[in-house]
Amino acid sequence: MMYKSGVVALVGSPNVGKSTLVNSLLGQKIAIVSTKPQTTRDAQRGILTTENAQVIFVDTPGVLRPNYVLDRTMLAIARSAVQDADVVLWIVDVAKKPSNEERRIAKLIEQTNPSATVYLAMNKCDLLKPENVINHTNIYRSLCDKAIWMLVSAKRGDNVERVKKDIIDLMPEGPKYYENDEITDKTVRELSGELLRESALYYLRHEIPHGIAVLVEEFIEKEDGKMEIIATLVVENNRHKGVVIGKNGSMIKAIGIRARREIEKMIEQPVNLQTFVKVKADWRNDNNQLKHMGY
Repeated sequence: MMYKSGVVALVGSPNVGKSTLVNSLLGQKIAIVSTKPQTTRDAQRGILTTENAQVIFVDTPGVLRPNYVLDRTMLAIARSAVQDADVVLWIVDVAKKPSNEERRIAKLIEQTNPSATVYLAMNKCDLLKPENVINHTNIYRSLCDKAIWMLVSAKRGDNVERVKKDIIDLMPEGPKYYENDEITDKTVRELSGELLRESALYYLRHEIPHGIAVLVEEFIEKEDGKMEIIATLVVENNRHKGVVIGKNGSMIKAIGIRARREIEKMIEQPVNLQTFVKVKADWRNDNNQLKHMGY
């Protein structure tokens, strides 16, 4: 029987549900999720392996107009993923009409990889008002008339299995690149840092998450079986540092508790998580800092 494999690049504007959809397609969490923009900052691979196929999903940062060096880096990551993809899985929020961002993404896909198959996942259909179904779907379809399309709800699970089946069918013949039990190319250390950032995004106000990053300084398994993690939350100024720490350390404590629980759930062993906060002024525009943080 022919074995199929290929790469699927997930692209879309911030907050359309890319990470939620890739987690749903894989059946487990490998990408952090938040309602705030720039949750995904790097390309993360999620690997779906079946008896006859292997699909490598590449979850990319939300495509937006760049204001910082970090933004330009994220845009380049998304463009590179599209260029290398067999299928571009374009996710939109169908509950809303397309904005200029969606029109820019349509052009990015066409200019970067005109031969790729485009699968348009119209997400958040559970929030789509009945009177807007025809209008909104027709407008999105007009942005890329060659695209296969499907109404989905990544959060509720509507049509996710159908999307998965369609994508597997679209894969070309190819080898198995990863072992059956591999679900991501990220290390546990990297995923732990992402879970800490997800926790920070959960608690912090809107202006701070854009300027926050995580550095995992130590990741050591102790003799007693407990994982020792020391991590630093990097912010851009002293005002943000004060907010992240909170009154009497209440905010950093809450962030750490939530992150520790999520990390323990992931690695299935107890964790001792120590978190610190440092200021790195304007780190999003500093190439050396960005490289140090893995961007």
